[in-house]
Amino acid sequence: MIKLLLLFALIQPGDTLTEDKVIELALEHNFDIRLEKYNLKVAENNNTIGNAGMLPTVGVSGSGRQSIQDTEQQFISGEGQSRDGAKTTVYTAGASLDWTLFDGFRMFATKDRLEEISQLNQMAFKNQVQDAISDVLKSFYNTALEQDRLALLESTLKLSEERVTISKEKYEVGKASKLEYLQAQVDYNSDQSALVKQQEVIAIQKLQLLHLIGVQEGYDSFTLAYTHDTSDKLKDLANIESDAIQQNPMLKQLRSQQEVNILTIKENERERLPTLDFNLGYNYSNLTAEAGFLQSNVSSGITYGLTATMTLFDGLNRNRTIQNAKILSEQSFTAYEQGEAQLRTAVRSGLMTLRNAQILADLEQKNLEVAEENVSIALERYRVGKSNPIEVREAQNNAVNAQIRYIEALNTTKIAEIELLRLSGNLLGSRE
Repeated sequence: MIKLLLLFALIQPGDTLTEDKVIELALEHNFDIRLEKYNLKVAENNNTIGNAGMLPTVGVSGSGRQSIQDTEQQFISGEGQSRDGAKTTVYTAGASLDWTLFDGFRMFATKDRLEEISQLNQMAFKNQVQDAISDVLKSFYNTALEQDRLALLESTLKLSEERVTISKEKYEVGKASKLEYLQAQVDYNSDQSALVKQQEVIAIQKLQLLHLIGVQEGYDSFTLAYTHDTSDKLKDLANIESDAIQQNPMLKQLRSQQEVNILTIKENERERLPTLDFNLGYNYSNLTAEAGFLQSNVSSGITYGLTATMTLFDGLNRNRTIQNAKILSEQSFTAYEQGEAQLRTAVRSGLMTLRNAQILADLEQKNLEVAEENVSIALERYRVGKSNPIEVREAQNNAVNAQIRYIEALNTTKIAEIELLRLSGNLLGSRE
């Protein structure tokens, strides 16, 4: 319960979230990152010399049993013995040590494979972190886009409200018809309805952002502080593709999988060689009997020795296992080639999207300045009676559409930048 309350306290009503803040929260609480971290811990726990078979196994055992029997014995000497309810008690204890001294160096190949699997899971974890933070940042800027839309609709509503006021004043002094006044009121109501719908859109978008961050419950009344400036990490676009080939976590993961498969082949091939085991044991036994030749027998001692084994024929199963390992190795090389080709395509597409979005943003910014000036002129002309409501509404709609296209171009630029940073492995830098 305390942990849940702390989680809720991460984001309070009225908080302002920045890009750094959502990254910080997501690194700690994102569900996909937390789940992948468990796989990493398991791989690290498995990477031991004991799991590779380099250490001995030591065991102890003990037992105690008792029997009650009626006996009738006749000895060769002619003597005999008859006992009813004769008890026999036996206690045994022992300790053993088994150590594989040589297994064709398979244990060393196994240790190398476990080490590489640990590296593989580290790459998988970094890849998951990059993907999760990418999703969070894209949601962050998509939410920012909806926040900008909301601010735009609020500004439009104020403009429509001003138009209603002007048309009402003109109607009251007889300079405009009631139809003109009512049309202004209809447009105002339409803008108010659009604002309400946008408030719903942004509330849902904020809930989705909270989910990606990893907060199960939270508040949707926070605001976002952000900038659409291009990151310093993307200043050198010419080298972005080569950086991606060298640093992309997914591609590194595929390289690591290649090494795992190569080591698996070595591990299986070395099973063809003989193994030499050292055995050491200590045994203790205590027997007491009320009938029979022995009344008591106590023994203890050490046993030791070497055991050499070698499989001469196993139905060709070892050959089959090695062949399958080689097939999987070839598959991993093909998977790497496919991953590299997909990565190059994604980077080139992302660069094209980024450049086009930057061009569109510059164009729409210039267009927006013209559209906003046109609205100001149209409204003033309407105020002095030199324009009609249709011209004002058209200028207003043109300005709204220009503003939407501009903020959408900025958002597309930022999303493309985030994707390129993810592909190049530079999304977080030293924060991983």
